Amino acid sequence: MSKLVFLSISGIALSVFAASTALAQPAPTGAPTSGAGTTPPGTAPTAAPPAADTAKQPEQKPLIWRGTTFTFNQAVTTTAVGIGNDNIGGEAEFYGMQWDLAPNLYVLDKPKDKIRLDADAGVAVEITNSDSTTTNHEPYFTDLQLGAQYQREIYATEDKEWSTKGVLRTRFIFPTSPVSFNSGKYLTFQLGATVRQQFKLLGADADGLNNLTLGVGLTWSHLFSRSYQPTNESLNRIRQNATGQGVENDILTSGSFDINRLIPSISLGLPLYKDLSLSVEGRLIGRFRHPWEGQDCEAQTLTGCVKAQTSTEQITYVTNSSFDVSLSQGFYDVVDVTLGYNNETLSLGEDGTFRNPFYSPDAQFYLDITANIDEIYSHASGRSKFDSNVVSSNPMPAF
Repeated sequence: MSKLVFLSISGIALSVFAASTALAQPAPTGAPTSGAGTTPPGTAPTAAPPAADTAKQPEQKPLIWRGTTFTFNQAVTTTAVGIGNDNIGGEAEFYGMQWDLAPNLYVLDKPKDKIRLDADAGVAVEITNSDSTTTNHEPYFTDLQLGAQYQREIYATEDKEWSTKGVLRTRFIFPTSPVSFNSGKYLTFQLGATVRQQFKLLGADADGLNNLTLGVGLTWSHLFSRSYQPTNESLNRIRQNATGQGVENDILTSGSFDINRLIPSISLGLPLYKDLSLSVEGRLIGRFRHPWEGQDCEAQTLTGCVKAQTSTEQITYVTNSSFDVSLSQGFYDVVDVTLGYNNETLSLGEDGTFRNPFYSPDAQFYLDITANIDEIYSHASGRSKFDSNVVSSNPMPAF
């Protein structure tokens, strides 16, 4: 009797032929038998079930450089598109573009504690005509920013629907833009803190209105520069003062820099429907300037030096108000499109009255198209399926 046995091991078929013997052998345990003790013609033999794969897939970690983005921004003043009042004073219509690369690196990545380093480098160009560049449509670098941030999860429920997070951040702003570099700025240092509270609304399983995030923050900044006033050594010229005398100096404007700033802020974040979300932020920018100091000899006359009589009530503190509202739509976690409105202007108008914090001739519409470089890499390399599983089981809080 002849018998053909198939064995399947790791997906590779091996054939073993058993030679005929004179005596009939008993059928293997569990094998079907017929009158002749053979497999019926046209019927495939039953393959043995594959061995269970008990080896666990090695756990992968989220990318330490997740959150790295590249953004294309367009902004236009509302008056340039026919919305709002006529400009007055020094206000002008504006339309410009900007390209920003924002690397992001996690140096500590624990469930409750995270430290990340970030940067922001950009190139901008103004389509309208102003006096900020030498030629029309001249591209220029924006100020380079380097920062660090520490986030601590203070409280969270087991399902992460309710949570409280604290954030400490520091930032260094370098004067790489022409306006900053040519006015004598060296460095701006910022230090800030924010508390974010997430409230559960419909919950994570809903298509929208899942939760509401409220943030309250305070930021302090200090400017290091050659002088309290904007100066440029290459423009050191003989200039005529109010008395007609020629004075050599490199001062660009008579006003003081904002040596210190104190900025309280409040923000709201709300997912509306799936990947569509709403963000609202308001800030009050307190600007502290250096008081003007007179010299012993401010003007030379026929009778000698004269010192000007200055007011004892100098204005060394002014404020700006800032309001921003935006809608953001994500597409497959790869690209985010944000349409927003921003109004940042002096709290006092040129007529001496308080301006509406929600509108001024400085108000702008903007459009951001942001490419999430880490997500693009994850999709291209096949990590996206794994990353989505990791986020769902252990969600990483957004900064």
